[in-house]
Amino acid sequence: MSRRGGRLALDEAGPSCCRLWKGLAFAHTKGFVHRDLKPQNVLLTAMEKPWTVKIADMGMAKNFTQAGLSGMTATGSYAGSFPFMPREQVTNFKFVKPVSDVWSMGATFYNMLTGQYPRDLRRGQDPMEVILHGEIIPVRKRDPRIQKQVAEVI
Repeated sequence: MSRRGGRLALDEAGPSCCRLWKGLAFAHTKGFVHRDLKPQNVLLTAMEKPWTVKIADMGMAKNFTQAGLSGMTATGSYAGSFPFMPREQVTNFKFVKPVSDVWSMGATFYNMLTGQYPRDLRRGQDPMEVILHGEIIPVRKRDPRIQKQVAEVI
């Protein structure tokens, strides 16, 4: 993204996200939720297409089928990257389910295509307040060239 002005074209981002969905689905079938999906945790193994895409930084991953049993995540705590964090990751971090990763993947795809985040965070504004009560900006407001069908998926 940095080599392309902060965003990717749909013909680059789309196939990459499809590959990411497959990797994420695999993690979910094994009972794990990532909890910190974002473009910085997407690795490309080659400069030429088709890229091999890998999900990185599983440091916050947790087995969602055993959530609450390990004692490793304190009740009332949260972690992740604010621009890509779904509401339930703030309100129920200890018991986050795969749906949170799905939201974060949508936010990642949004960012890949627009170079912007789904929510606006103004200087001085509390990121938690924005996550809990902020408005999601429709992706086509960020870039009206994004096809309606793609916007509906995001």
